[in-house]
Amino acid sequence: MSNSVTDDRVLSIIRSRIPDFYRRISPESLLLSYLRKNPPPEGYRCPDAILSLGKAAGGLTAGLSTYFKIPPEQTLSILPVGYPPPPPSFPCVFGSHPVPDSTSFETLIRAKLFLGNLPDNGVLLVALSGGSSSILSDPVPNVTIGEKALLTRRLIESGAPIEVINTLRIHLSTIKGGGLSALIAPRKCLYYVFSDIPGSDPTLVGSAPMTKMGRNGQEALASLEFWLKDSIPDSVSSALKSPVAYQPELPLGYAPHFGGTIASSETLLSLSRRSFLPPEISGKIRVHFLTDRLKGEARDAGAVISSLILWQSRTTPGWSAWIASGETTVRLPSSLHGKGGRSLELGLSLALELRKRKAIVLSLATDGWDGNSGLAGALIGAEALSSPQVYRGAMNALASHDTGPFLRHHSMGIETGPSGSNLNDLVLVLLPPQKENAC
Repeated sequence: MSNSVTDDRVLSIIRSRIPDFYRRISPESLLLSYLRKNPPPEGYRCPDAILSLGKAAGGLTAGLSTYFKIPPEQTLSILPVGYPPPPPSFPCVFGSHPVPDSTSFETLIRAKLFLGNLPDNGVLLVALSGGSSSILSDPVPNVTIGEKALLTRRLIESGAPIEVINTLRIHLSTIKGGGLSALIAPRKCLYYVFSDIPGSDPTLVGSAPMTKMGRNGQEALASLEFWLKDSIPDSVSSALKSPVAYQPELPLGYAPHFGGTIASSETLLSLSRRSFLPPEISGKIRVHFLTDRLKGEARDAGAVISSLILWQSRTTPGWSAWIASGETTVRLPSSLHGKGGRSLELGLSLALELRKRKAIVLSLATDGWDGNSGLAGALIGAEALSSPQVYRGAMNALASHDTGPFLRHHSMGIETGPSGSNLNDLVLVLLPPQKENAC
């Protein structure tokens, strides 16, 4: 049976299923499924208002409004510019992403006005998703939004992992690390998380605006110096060296109630298996779940994963699949200005390493927008990279961080536009059966 399934057919099936996959990971779909299994606790079943933040805010607001029967005028969605808003009758505002600017302070003012209109005995729903860190900004004293923006951009370009970037945001912000909870108090609050952090720990989503966290300025400064060396503004160094780190003031005993993680990397791994495996092989294929915490430089991660796949596939008869999720990074030299993204580099590097095995590689950014490429990801029949000319083009694209144009030219790119969802990046590798004389 497996020999009758051609690579072209598998590629065609996977590409045709991408729209349905994005519908499956939509915030509304995952939220309502989660709430059916995990209804809200007593005391939170008749909330008064909804505040949603991040790339998935539009869908989260729509889903929560439907489930809890909250009218549109009692909601506020705050999203990064360019991401799908809630339905037209629902108020929403947009902030800058991934680097804050003056609009990020304006959205905070709007959030404060929204909260100020709620009674002290009211009940608030909060939904957090990835991309919410930069859309609300209120730097600690003596640090400007411009300085925070500069550091954020440089950390991204240096390849720093999201945990490092969010930790710095917490130390330099009055709204992160529990600051939003301080604004909401004393109102009762139930909050949910739609996680884009590798693994299932929701703590740092949005730089933890709902969770009061201890601050260690000296440790944060040491991490910043590791990634950026000595080019750190004096105001930032002074703020981090201060013996009295900023802490939000919460009423004694006050804490918002955590309703749970609606979806995370684990959700993504499970849905990808059900979404993309062709019916001819889905019942007999051997599936390997590699990790839901994929990190590191995208090209390096591709090389590591490919080595593991090549080793394990030696003893795997028939069709086999390897699935991973997480969030890699790309270190960008200041002299290069290509069009690409971490998902594209991960997928292309994987396919290059697996080109002799006729692998099929799918690499997707679940928010539908990978870096500055305009693409959501890549779907590559690795054998196509075996041609010397195509191989050189692929290597040059990786070296110049210009993977988007290469993948478009060879019809290997996936274009969806912003999806309104935001979990982690997904990698799926399918390998056909080994030939008997293969080694």
